[in-house]
Amino acid sequence: MYDIFYNFISSKTILILGAWLGLPLFIILIIMFSKKKNRDERGWKIFGKASIITFIWLMIITNVIAKIVGNTYPTYALHYIEYANTIQWIFNSSIIVELISVITLRKIE
Repeated sequence: MYDIFYNFISSKTILILGAWLGLPLFIILIIMFSKKKNRDERGWKIFGKASIITFIWLMIITNVIAKIVGNTYPTYALHYIEYANTIQWIFNSSIIVELISVITLRKIE
């Protein structure tokens, strides 16, 4: 399990893929924030709830990754690519959770 995780985060190709995936996701999120129908009270309420969900996700995934990296530290020396990959994929997963939360909350409310 740790070897799979280490091979994933130490790949420069995965870093580039994550950067290119994160850019359109971030642009979609900014467009969703700035749409006229999202700037009323209902839209801010939906984005507020989605942001709370995303914050909870961020805290959980950060602690899980810290636990995984903490267990692999004596075995592997961490390189800047591992740090960049970890931060990039935490960012991407947070944006994905935010987008899914907004879409789901729009359908519910």
